[in-house]
Amino acid sequence: MFKRNTLSTAIAWGLGSLVGLCIVTAHAAQEQDAAVQEQTRSEHGGETPASKAPALATVTVTAQKREETVQKVPASISVLSGDKVRDSSLQSANEVTRFIPNASAGTTEGHGRPRWWIRGLGTGDQGANTVSPVGIYVDDVYIANISATGFPLFDLERVEVLRGPQGTLWGKNTTAGAINFISRRPTFDQSGYLKAGIGDYADRVLEGAVSDALVEDRLAARLSFRHQGRDGYNENLNDNKDQGALEDDAARLQFLARINDDLEANLNLHARHYHDTGGYSTVGYGTRPNGTNQFGYFIDPEKGKVNYNAKFAVDIDQAGTNLTLNWLLGELELTSITAFEHFTRDGLSDSDNTPLELQRSSSFADSKQWSQEFRLASPREERLKWVLGFHYFNEDLESENANAALANPFIPRFYNNVSFDQGTESYALFGSATYDFTDAFSLTTGLRWTRETKDIDLIRLRNQGQANFGPGDWWKQDNLLSPLVVDATQDESNTWSDWTYDLTPEYRISDNARVYFRYAYGFRSGGYNTGVTSQATVATVDPEYLTSYELGLKSEWLDGRLNANAALFYYDYEDIQLNIVTAVNNQTVSRLANGAQGEAYGAELELEAVPVENLHLSFALGLLHTEFTDFSSGSSDFSGNKFARAPNVSAVLGADYRIPLDVGGAIILATDWNTRSRQYFFSNDQSRNMRSGGYTLGNAQVTYELPGETTRVTAFVNNLTDKEYRNHTLPGGFQSAAVMFGDPRTVGLSVTTDF
Repeated sequence: MFKRNTLSTAIAWGLGSLVGLCIVTAHAAQEQDAAVQEQTRSEHGGETPASKAPALATVTVTAQKREETVQKVPASISVLSGDKVRDSSLQSANEVTRFIPNASAGTTEGHGRPRWWIRGLGTGDQGANTVSPVGIYVDDVYIANISATGFPLFDLERVEVLRGPQGTLWGKNTTAGAINFISRRPTFDQSGYLKAGIGDYADRVLEGAVSDALVEDRLAARLSFRHQGRDGYNENLNDNKDQGALEDDAARLQFLARINDDLEANLNLHARHYHDTGGYSTVGYGTRPNGTNQFGYFIDPEKGKVNYNAKFAVDIDQAGTNLTLNWLLGELELTSITAFEHFTRDGLSDSDNTPLELQRSSSFADSKQWSQEFRLASPREERLKWVLGFHYFNEDLESENANAALANPFIPRFYNNVSFDQGTESYALFGSATYDFTDAFSLTTGLRWTRETKDIDLIRLRNQGQANFGPGDWWKQDNLLSPLVVDATQDESNTWSDWTYDLTPEYRISDNARVYFRYAYGFRSGGYNTGVTSQATVATVDPEYLTSYELGLKSEWLDGRLNANAALFYYDYEDIQLNIVTAVNNQTVSRLANGAQGEAYGAELELEAVPVENLHLSFALGLLHTEFTDFSSGSSDFSGNKFARAPNVSAVLGADYRIPLDVGGAIILATDWNTRSRQYFFSNDQSRNMRSGGYTLGNAQVTYELPGETTRVTAFVNNLTDKEYRNHTLPGGFQSAAVMFGDPRTVGLSVTTDF
């Protein structure tokens, strides 16, 4: 049940008032429109002239596995167009949440390992085997490995963000929501673009795409690519060198074949290589009253300054392919999506984030996933519309993580190594149907049965006595000169299965306003804790469950110049899977566990308008309350704590104004601002050092559009006020901790040409 506090009262009052206002206004608008149209017809001899007033573009989505106008889908969805992504110079997938209220995807590794959160639900655990409750999809293909979801953004059609459990049509562990990145497909007419950009910190970007027919009306191809490189934002005080340089290269090649009038196939081949040397400022500091750690080391945490004595480097390689077939079978449409993805990550880091030799780490992961989906859909025009489907998923995952302290005057030398092989196989049958009882009332319902099996073979090794290392790579077991002993093992297989479902009645108040109620139930399957430190910490994690209640409104006003959408939601969250982050034996350890209960409730309001010609405005507000109602770990009780990365308030404001020039072309002024209140980074430790205060980030752009409207020159500034804010924190050993700062102010210039 809702708690009667100020936030819940304000949310309920605000949404109730908004719904009531829209109902009244809708009927008034209908009467007024009818009167105006009648007067206009009489003034023009019975004809109604076409309106020349500006209007918002119609946005088509496939959130319900069929093409629909986003305003007509009874669900909470935000959409970013591919042009918006490109023109805003978004670089990595996690940056799309810059425009989405009640959502975030912070990362501590440049363009890698984002932590996805929607409405307070997500996971901070970065283990290779941990699946996110936010399902990430690329062209309808589910990406299992969280580290594989920080890919660069280029040549996209749009990005769809679905809030709440998507247990029917998307289904794969999506208790929090789903984000689908949709690539631009080949065209039979020659088209494409080229973008080149430069910026401070030696930032350089080159991306583009070209599409054309290979066989007229039968076979087309599209080649897309992106390269970005930049120097580091940070100075390493230990060697006076820049830290954090990165290189990110990706390409995509697609072939679209119209085999016959009823069968179409799209083959997508893609690859990426990413290299990072510590893309964020991670500063270690002491937690004793005088700011020192156990050994008297002191540093004042400062953005742009780091102090490492060990190598920081991450290399990521991704490659994959998917084949999508769309086949018309009379009035039905059959879709098949066959996909393979291969991902590897190899990383080294200075885990104590100081110039002292206290801990360094190595990590390696290799993931191979296969998936197959079949969908059969009825005609869209029928009173009863339905989709039936089958989904298969298989992943083979290998991972190895090592930690060590080499020769030093502070602590005994040590070495430990955790390696595991995990296999995952899941099957799902699903269906969704919408029935229009009347022109005003419809009901959508969906059901999915999922069965998932996971097996793991894990072993943890540690040094016996003080560790001695040879001259080679310290993280390799054969370089260790001292004996190793087995500290923990796990050889286990488990199967979980369950039903997930949703029910959504929708009532059309008028032609321009609709209200819906969505009841949905989702689950995230179980797994294994791979952050083991001893046999006692070996654990199997049970599935988590979420029941969601959502009341929503979608409406359009002022002849299509204003969209106003709102949603009010309540979540009942059970058996929550959490990463408990602590310092164990003076090492930072993230342990996966579950059993906590919690609730979340809040609201979103999204407005988009073109009040006058050439001016586009957008505003989005997210209100959120989260609380663990029952949460204990060991002898500690954390009930009453907030969910991680769940600020009470988040808001986004954007504006762009196009000024046509008499000589042709235009000047376009654009800005967007994102504000978030205080948030905590962990569910267990919510002390002052483990949280971020509220902050506001602003960005601005000035674009000169040349005559012909195909070439644009843009100057931009990100983090306009050079705001210093915490992106993450970590508890450490030896009375220390670490803070990661967000990006500093950056400026740049780009040239984009469409053809």
